[in-house]
Amino acid sequence: MPTRSSGGSSTSIYSMGSEDRSVTMTESERLWESWYQAFRKLREAWPADVDVPCPNSDHGRVRISYTGDPETRIGMAIVWCAECRQGIHLSRVGIPDGADMLTFDATEEEEDAAVPPDIEILPADPAPPSDPS
Repeated sequence: MPTRSSGGSSTSIYSMGSEDRSVTMTESERLWESWYQAFRKLREAWPADVDVPCPNSDHGRVRISYTGDPETRIGMAIVWCAECRQGIHLSRVGIPDGADMLTFDATEEEEDAAVPPDIEILPADPAPPSDPS
């Protein structure tokens, strides 16, 4: 089980228990990782319909929208919350058999019906804060 200690105002150090390594993550990286873990919970439970709370608050629920190739079932996923209007984009994901999926040639209207166009996609590797000097 990871333990946390303060690493400054915008970072924390996570120690992976008995492992010798520590990982320093910014708040942005930690938020993205929590979104990824929400995706994993939904994906691992498939086809069960599980309720995964939004990483930003307990008010919303995490949803997944897949877009991909219907033959290979490889594509991308947008993991998002209708309440906080945020989410993440994952590429090269396997799309479970039976999961709803848009094809790569979906219309803009189909895409907007699957994921609202105002969802803010969080960067996977957030840039460090800029130096104001």
